[in-house]
Order: sequence, then C-alpha cells, then structure tokens
Amino acid sequence: MKRKLLFVITLFISSITLAQDTEAPTTPANFQIVYNIASPEDSFALQWDHATDNVGVTTYEIYINGALDEIIPFDNSNTVQYASFGRFNNGTYCFTILAKDAAGNASALSPQDCGNVNVIYQNPPRKPYFSGFLNYAGDNKAIEIAYENFGSSSDLSNYSLKISHNGSGTWDTVYTFPSSASISPNETFVIAHPNISICSTFVNDYDSTITNFDGNDVIGLFKYDTLYDVVGGNLGSSTTAVNTDIFLKKEILTAIHPITTFNINDWNVYPNTGSCPNMLGFSFLVLLDVEDETTATFQIYPNPTNGDVVYINTKNNAEISTMTIHDVSGKLVLQQVNPSNEINIQQLEQGVYFLQLQIGNQTVTKKLIRQ
Repeated sequence: MKRKLLFVITLFISSITLAQDTEAPTTPANFQIVYNIASPEDSFALQWDHATDNVGVTTYEIYINGALDEIIPFDNSNTVQYASFGRFNNGTYCFTILAKDAAGNASALSPQDCGNVNVIYQNPPRKPYFSGFLNYAGDNKAIEIAYENFGSSSDLSNYSLKISHNGSGTWDTVYTFPSSASISPNETFVIAHPNISICSTFVNDYDSTITNFDGNDVIGLFKYDTLYDVVGGNLGSSTTAVNTDIFLKKEILTAIHPITTFNINDWNVYPNTGSCPNMLGFSFLVLLDVEDETTATFQIYPNPTNGDVVYINTKNNAEISTMTIHDVSGKLVLQQVNPSNEINIQQLEQGVYFLQLQIGNQTVTKKLIRQ
C-alpha cells in the first residue's frame, strides 16, 4: 500500500512540475558547420554542444535560411550532438538551432553559421516537390509529389498541403498526410479525388477537399507549416486552366525547384485527353530515358491494354534490331531480336513496364501499361 501511495504521489508531483515548467533550455553552444574530407561537396555536417534544462531537453530544431527544416530528438549518448544534411544546389546556406523541452519551452536561436555549395553537377531537390497536377473537369483531379533524393525514404508526416480558392490570398483548406505516409527515393506520391475515374493504379491517397480545385486555385506544399513549393498559381492570383495536365519540365527541376512562386513556363502543359497521362506516377529519374510524345520515334497501341498483344509503329517504318521490356524494378522480363511489329505480352502480369527499342543507333523507351 505504501509503495502504491508513493508511486501516486511521485506521479502527481511530476505532473505538477511538468505543468508548471516555464523555464527555457539554454541555447546550444558552439553550433557550427564541420567540414569532413569524406563529406560530399553538396552536403553539410553540423555539430553543437548540448543545451541544458531544469527538466530536460527533448528536441532540437534546425533552421536553414530562416525556415524550420528538421526536428531532431535529443541524443544523450555524448556531450556533443551531430546532424548532416545533403544534396544542396549551388548557393549559400545559413544554419541556426534552438532547443526545446517537453513543456514546449524554447531556447533562443544560436548564432548562425553559413556555408556555400558550388558544384558542377546540380542535384535534384533534397525534399519532395510538386511534379504533376491533373486538373480535369468534374472529379478527375490529382496532385503528384515526387522525391528524387538518394538514400532513405522521406517521412511525409511533417508535411501538409493547403489550398487557396479563387485567388483569395489565404490558405483555406489543409490536407494532412496519413501518419504512416512516406515517399521512397525516385518515387511519387499521388493524392486524387475519391471519385476519379482514371489513373487509379498510381494513387496513394484519396481526399475530396484538397482536390476540390479548378482553374483559379493554388496548392501549397508545407513542411512544419512553412511553405516551400506551390503549383497551379500564386497566392492571390491564378494561372492554370481547367481540363489540363501540367508536369514540371526536367530541365527546370535541378535549377530552382522547389520554389514558392509559380511560373507556368516551368511546366509542360497538356490538354485533357480523357485518359491517364503517361508521366503520372513516375519520378524524373525514372523518366529520364522515356521518350517525349512530341518527338515520338515509335508508338505502342493499344496502350494501356488488357489484351495479350500490342503493336509497334516506328517512324518512317524504321527497322527494329532489338526489343526489351523491363518492369519498374529494372528486371528484364522480355527480350526479342529483330522483332515484328506485333509483340506478345501474354506472360506479363498487370502493371507498368518500360518497352525499349534499338532503332538504328537510337535507343528509345516508352511506358507500357498492362491492365
């Protein structure tokens, strides 16, 4: 009985202490960028001395160029803590940090430390970004987010989408990603209207509020409630039109995106054909070798197909020396030398494939969908 009473009293006192805790942690000391010869030239490693608190530090918030970028749990395995951030585009990046305790008390921000990236080859964005936008009439609407980074998946639980209707100048509706949502490197995450009648193969989540847009609406991508990418237009104005698909141009991607201003010239705009666009559901790295429809060297029909045979038409009836089909993991599933224009795909399961032809000195790839 005494032990139980002691436990209750201890728990009660702890609750009072936590509820009344108004003392902020100290500012993390000696916060700095540390350079390591093994670190890539487009990456930053950070180091700081632990903050102290009357109850205990629980997390650190790291800001890059003034915007909250990451929340890192307190690690008491050492008196110094480290973090690394990679794959930055060329530019100057300034880092600051603050400490928080369980009651939410925050320290002052540390002095910032800045560093530069200047590499020859620009990388894809280090965070998810808007890559596609389906704005058909009715409920055939979808938003595509891509992630080109290498390494681990990106946790989407700290991200959200917001919509601004009719150039209102305010964010009206918030979409929160499912708690378990993540996006793997070189993959996409597609949110569609529940009543969409096309592209269901590529949809990861359905939501009727964030996809309730038309030609006057803007969608924003937020992390920790900080805006860092937009699609459809700019807050307080509108750009896109109903019955169009837009997909970010590959040559624009590494230079400036994600970005908080929308420029329609950064996007390829396609009219609604009533079918699922070939680009939806695939990241840019997957599509790098997939031929643009506007300069098509060959055509596949029917595509998508639920039959056992597809037909190939080459430009100017050019001869095909080899034909290969790979699945989305890159596995070779079918190969033919000097094939005819009739390809038997009976052995293929339902799914998405890449059909590649060797035509003269050209190697050309197209997406093939078996339903």
